[in-house]
Amino acid sequence: MSEYLIKEYEPGMEEELVKVGTEVALKWVWPYQHSIEGLRNICSQPDFDPKLLLSCFKDGKLVGYILARIGYSSLIRPDLKEEDCVYARIFYPRVFPGYEKATDLLMERIISALKEKGVNLVRVRVSTMRKGSVQYIEKLGFIQNQKYPLGYKLYYNYELSKGKLERLTNKVEEFDKEMDLEECTNWIAEFFLISNEQAEKYILDISSREDLVSHLVIRENDELTGYSYACPNNINEKIIASFYIEAKNDENFKELIIETINRSIEKNGEYFLVDVVYSVLRFEEAVKSLGLSKVATWGIYEKKLD
Repeated sequence: MSEYLIKEYEPGMEEELVKVGTEVALKWVWPYQHSIEGLRNICSQPDFDPKLLLSCFKDGKLVGYILARIGYSSLIRPDLKEEDCVYARIFYPRVFPGYEKATDLLMERIISALKEKGVNLVRVRVSTMRKGSVQYIEKLGFIQNQKYPLGYKLYYNYELSKGKLERLTNKVEEFDKEMDLEECTNWIAEFFLISNEQAEKYILDISSREDLVSHLVIRENDELTGYSYACPNNINEKIIASFYIEAKNDENFKELIIETINRSIEKNGEYFLVDVVYSVLRFEEAVKSLGLSKVATWGIYEKKLD
């Protein structure tokens, strides 16, 4: 008999699941995990199915879990695109090192559950920061999504112990609500594919964060030509990242990066990370020219279910 046991979700498991997921994520260059409140919200939705949130135990110890959601976020832009089949997203399993068999069992069980529900297509996002995840998902027969293959999203970082970047950033200014909110709202709405009302609320929420590292704009001839804001990671506050960055040209983009790196050092961060994705990919060479190093590559993989 297998020492591993798969269990469906039961109310009250959220705290333990989040604890496992957080511990697994700690060694990633950008740790992320559902909060307890976020997971409880998922589990309280009318369409939530406990068969799609599975835990794996070995000798009574929780060693990993997996979550899938049918019809939730297609993982390709625009997010409102209608699929031509029943679609599901699998969140790659969170499993402790040394318990790799749990990954096999969780993936096998979740795919079986999705088949039973008539799902025709599954997608999963993987990253090289999760060691072996790309090779593993390919072994299971998943193929790269043609529009968002491996490399559509990159992480670059700067070790802050290297010191400040001694370059002028005289065009960079602090975000000013009265002057900048309307234009910045348009930029955010377009990038994240959300309404202007949602974008404005998002910016105002960012502005009020106590841990905000920087909130910066660049204007030339009274036109917005650069915008960014940076905050610490919510699991490891020593990791700081630009949660959003965009510019009209390489020079403006570099100035935003430089100013954010220097402020991150003042906040005693360990390293700064920038997410190079979508329109920001055109600035990859500019990012490298400042001494940042590529630390993770992302891809979306998919598989049709027979």
